[in-house]
Amino acid sequence: MSEDPFFGLSEDSTWNACIGQQGDELHYIEGYLEAASELANAIIVKNMLAKRDTLVLPILYNARHAIELVLKYVTGQLFDCGVIPQRHPANHDIKGHWDHMVAADFADEAIRNHLKALERFVVSLDRIDDDGQELRYHVNRDGETSLKGESLANIVVIRDSLKELSSVIDGLMHRTIDFVVERKAGTHTSRCSRADLREIAGMMPPLAEWSSEAFTVAKNTVKERFALSNTQFSKAIDAIKTNREFYGIIGGETDLPYLLDDEVVLVVEQWRILHPDREGQEPEVVHGSRFRSADLIANIKKRRECVDALSGTITSHEAADLEALFYLGRGDFFPEQFDERAATYLQSIGDDEELRARTGRLLDKTNLIACLERGTRRAGRLALAERLGTPPAEQVEAQAADDVQTKQ
Repeated sequence: MSEDPFFGLSEDSTWNACIGQQGDELHYIEGYLEAASELANAIIVKNMLAKRDTLVLPILYNARHAIELVLKYVTGQLFDCGVIPQRHPANHDIKGHWDHMVAADFADEAIRNHLKALERFVVSLDRIDDDGQELRYHVNRDGETSLKGESLANIVVIRDSLKELSSVIDGLMHRTIDFVVERKAGTHTSRCSRADLREIAGMMPPLAEWSSEAFTVAKNTVKERFALSNTQFSKAIDAIKTNREFYGIIGGETDLPYLLDDEVVLVVEQWRILHPDREGQEPEVVHGSRFRSADLIANIKKRRECVDALSGTITSHEAADLEALFYLGRGDFFPEQFDERAATYLQSIGDDEELRARTGRLLDKTNLIACLERGTRRAGRLALAERLGTPPAEQVEAQAADDVQTKQ
């Protein structure tokens, strides 16, 4: 046993916890909030009546500290990415930190809503402990009894409120993480975040109806919900139109740098030849006893033939676009980065041998069609996405025959 009573390690590493350089800032927020919830649940579940008066204090303090930490975390993240001009002074005034964030009026509806939901918890704990002292010490800095204005607190009420608080903090924390990532994509206005713009695009009618009353109705609804002026609304629409994904949401089509729709369809046709049993099915687990060298040789031959069939059609530029579509559909990057990613993939295709190898590796992907369909939709090729989502003619005929057989 180590001489250090708290930071010594035993031979059994089962209960080793990561702290310090192996820890994470979010662990502090989650840890204090989870501690409060676990203590409140334990008192009730284990009927620990004798411990109500002692444990209620660390329960409430942990909840307060979790709020303080999440407010400081969000402020720091938004300051670091340039959304707010300054941090709040480093103190324990949770109401002051909350007011500072609300006053910033962030260009993100979800963050504003999460802060609004957090308000009643902040107000409640600030009322009894405005500097983080009353819940920690029996006597405050003024020499008076802490919490002298309170007499009772109900553990069940606290437990239930902690469940709601956990949901609010989790939402605020993770929306902030997403917001910072989205900010790097560059799609936003002074009033709308990327997520807001996506929501606005979904609220607008198709482009074909923008000269009708439907557009005016949608415009007024959007302006009211997001508190936008006419100028701010126009800037939001301009941002939507220049975004591949959002322009597609309102029915607009955006060309790919080099790849044509028919060329993508040709690739999919060869994929179906190479994977005739994969369509709409989970990959089959092949046991060693069922594996035959003849099958492997046949598969290699078929793969070579499929790559050969595309060699005269898919150039290095088109292969780069195709690869970008696949990884866009897999969710590896934002549609705004499509052209940059395609250019990067193009630089890594040095010669015809590498081109064939890359084409073959794409054809090997069992999720190729699913990712291409999602990728083309996010890239603004709506008509192509619909084509990829339509099963081949022979599959439709086979399904029709199955339906007839089932009815008989």
